[in-house]
Amino acid sequence: MHKRLLAFFVFALFMSLFAMPQPSLAAPQITIDSSAGFQNKVKYEKGLPLQFTVTNEGSAFSGDLVLSFSETYNLGAGMALPIELAEGESKTLQIASSGLSDMYYSGAPSDQSIFLFEGGWEKGKSIKFKGKKTIQPSYYTPMSLFVATLTDNPDRLLPLKQLTVPTSEGIEVFHLNQLKEFTLPTEVQAWDMIDYLVIDEFAYSDLPAPTQKAVLQWIQQGGHVVTGSTTNLQAELGNLSEYLPLELADVKDVKVPGLETAVPVFQATVKEGATAKLQKDGQVFAATQPIGSGSLTQMSFSLGDETVSSQEGYSQMMSSFFPAVATNYNSMGGQSILDYMIYEVGNVNELFESFEVSKPFILAIVLLYILLIVPVLYIVLKKKDKREYAWVIIPAVAILTSIGLFAFGAKDRIGNPQIQQTGFFEVDADSGLKGYYVNSLLSNRGGNYEFTAPTSTTMTSRIANEFSSTEPYLSAILESGATNSQMTLRDMRYWSVQSIMGQSYIEDSGDFNIDLTVADEKITGTIQNNFPFAVEEVSIWTGTRLMDVGELNPGETLKVNETVQSAILSPAAPVGQSYAYQPVANLKELEKARRQTLLSTSFEQLSKNGKSPYVVAYTKDAIVPITLENQRASVESIHLIAQSFKPQLTLKGDITLNVDALTMNLVAANNTGFFENVSNDPYLYYFEPGEFDLTYTLPEEIDLKKSTWTELALTKTGQNVTVSILNVDSGSYEEITESNQKFAEKAKQYIGPEGAIKLKLKITESSGNPEVVVPKVKLKGVIAP
Repeated sequence: MHKRLLAFFVFALFMSLFAMPQPSLAAPQITIDSSAGFQNKVKYEKGLPLQFTVTNEGSAFSGDLVLSFSETYNLGAGMALPIELAEGESKTLQIASSGLSDMYYSGAPSDQSIFLFEGGWEKGKSIKFKGKKTIQPSYYTPMSLFVATLTDNPDRLLPLKQLTVPTSEGIEVFHLNQLKEFTLPTEVQAWDMIDYLVIDEFAYSDLPAPTQKAVLQWIQQGGHVVTGSTTNLQAELGNLSEYLPLELADVKDVKVPGLETAVPVFQATVKEGATAKLQKDGQVFAATQPIGSGSLTQMSFSLGDETVSSQEGYSQMMSSFFPAVATNYNSMGGQSILDYMIYEVGNVNELFESFEVSKPFILAIVLLYILLIVPVLYIVLKKKDKREYAWVIIPAVAILTSIGLFAFGAKDRIGNPQIQQTGFFEVDADSGLKGYYVNSLLSNRGGNYEFTAPTSTTMTSRIANEFSSTEPYLSAILESGATNSQMTLRDMRYWSVQSIMGQSYIEDSGDFNIDLTVADEKITGTIQNNFPFAVEEVSIWTGTRLMDVGELNPGETLKVNETVQSAILSPAAPVGQSYAYQPVANLKELEKARRQTLLSTSFEQLSKNGKSPYVVAYTKDAIVPITLENQRASVESIHLIAQSFKPQLTLKGDITLNVDALTMNLVAANNTGFFENVSNDPYLYYFEPGEFDLTYTLPEEIDLKKSTWTELALTKTGQNVTVSILNVDSGSYEEITESNQKFAEKAKQYIGPEGAIKLKLKITESSGNPEVVVPKVKLKGVIAP
C-alpha cells in the first residue's frame, strides 16, 4: 500500500513539472536597446532617425514594436515596426519620425513609451521585455544649429565648432560617417534635424542609392549642403554633381577674403542659375545653386586642407555660409508651426458645414407640429368623436417628426465620412510646393479609419484631449513603408472629428509665370497659371495690401493693371485675422474664416517674408496626397498657394523709400540677448536688457551707383532705448538724441556700399512697458536715368 502511494506521489510530481509554464522555453525573451537622433541628440519640432537593437534569447517572435511618442503638447501617435526574430537572433532597426519631444500636458512623461505586441499591435497581446522602456535623448531648441559632416578625417573640420552664427543657440557638429554602430538614414524625414551637411573630399557617390536619394529629397525640402572643390569632385558627388554651381579650371595660389595667406584656389565661373556668394577682383570663391527649397554651396578651394582650415580667420570666414535657419520660433510665441496651426487653422477646419441646421426650418417644423397637435387634431377628433385616438396619434406624430428632423440634419453625415483639407504652400525654385496641412475627418461610423500618404508627406495626429493621460498610441498608429506611410485613427466614435496634420512636399507641381512691371505708380503685366488646377482670388500681396486681380484656370493668363502708391512694391507684411477663439456664425463666414486663418498663419513660414512681394491664390483641389483607404469620402478643400517675385522697375527721378520698402534684420549683438516679435506689427518687439543690431537694407533693384540720397529720416520711441547709427565714412556709431532726426547733406554717410543702414540698440531695465517699437527710417533721393 505504501509503495503504491509513494509511486502515485512521484508520478504526480513528475507530471506537475511538465504542466508548469516554462517561459524560457515556450516564450520569446527579448531585450531592446534604443537611441534617437544623432549621438542621441534631437531637436524639437524636427524629424529624426530612431534606432532599435532587438535581441531574442527565447523562442521565435513575430509581432510589432510600438513607440508611443509625443511630437508637441498637442500632437502624437504610436509608431509600429514589424519584427520577425528567430530564436537567438538580433536585429538593428532604423526608422524615421517627424518629431519627438518630452512635452506632456498631463505632467511627467509615462514610465513606458516602448511596447512589444506579439501577433501585431491590432489584435496581438503586449508582452514584457528587457531594457529601457522609454527613449531618453538630449533635447535641443529649434534655434540650435546642427551641422553634419561627411569626411574621412574629422580633424580637418574641427574649426566648424568655432562658427559664429548670430541668433543661433549653440552649434552641434556630427561626423556622420564616423559614428559607431550607426547607418546613414535612407528616409528623408531622418535628415530633417540637420541644418547643414558639409561634404569634405568624401566619396559621396559610394553611398547606397537610397541614402543619396534621401539626401537630395532633404535638400529639395529645405536642407543645405556645403562642399569644397577637388579635381575629382564631379565623380565624388554622385546624384548631387549635376547641381554644382561652379565650372572649375586651373589651380592658382590666391588670397581668400578673410584668410591671412594665399591658398590653392580653382579658377571658376558661375553656372547659369547659380549665384556668386564670395568673389573679389573677378575671382569667384563661393557660389550657391538653389535646389527646390534648399541649396548647394560650393567653395572653389578645399574645405579641410590644413593650409586652409588652420588659418586664424577660417571660422569667421566660413560663418557667413552657415546663417541660422529661420524657425519663426519666437514670432509664434515659442510654439511649433503645427501647434500654432492647431489653434489658428485646425479649430476652424474641424467645423463642418453639416453641423449647421437651418434655424428657420426647425422653427417652422416645431410651430407646424404644435399647430397640428393642439388645435387641428383636437378639432378633428372632437368632430369625429374619436378623442381616444389621441393616445396613439400624438406619440406616433412625435416619433415621425423626430425621425424626420434627424434624417434632415444627418443626411450629409450618414452616407460617407466627410473630410476637410486646409493648407498653405509656397512655390520653390524647382516648381515644387512645400507647406503644411490639416486634414479633418468627420466619421460616419465607429471604428478605425486608415489614411495613406507618400513619404514626402508627414502625418501626426491631434490629441483629442490635450489634458488626458491616455497614451498617444491608443489614439493613432503610424506604419512606414518604402514609398508610403499609413496612419490608423483608432476607435473613433460615431460622428466624431479627428485631425491629421503634417508637412508635405509636392514635387514638380507647377508655378505662376509672373511678368510684372512697376512704373509711374502703376503695376502692369501678366500672371500665367502653370498649375494643373484652377485658382481663385489671385492677389498681389505687397505690404499689408492684397490686390485681387481675378481667377485663373490651368494654362490661362491674367492681365494686371493696378494702381500702387510707390515706385517700389513693398515686401509682404502680416495681414489677416485670427479666428482661433472666435465663433463662426454661418457657412459664408466659415469659408472666409478658413481662408483668413491660412493667410495670417502662412506669413511666418514664407521663405521671403518681409523681403519680397508675393502672388497668392486659393485652390479648392485636394492637392495634399493623403487618401482615406477602403472607404469613399466627401472631400472639401481650400489651400493657399504663394510665390515670391521681383517686378521689373523703372526707377528714375525723385524717389521716396518708406520703411516697409526696406528689408529689416534684427539680431542680438552678443548672441545671448532675447527679443520677440509680439504681434502682427513687424516693428513691435519685446526686449530683455542688452545690445542689439538692427539693419535696414535697400531693395536690390536700386542701382546705388546711380542714386543720390538727399534725406535720411529716423524716428525712435521708448524711454529705455538708446539708438546709435553707423557713420560709414568714420566707421563709428553716432548716438541719435532726438525722437525725429533728419540728415540731409550727410545722408549718404550712413548708407553702406551694399545699401545697408546699420543701427545699434541698447535696451536698459525699465519699470514701464518692455515692448518697444524699433527705430524706423525713411529715405529720399534722386535716381539718375
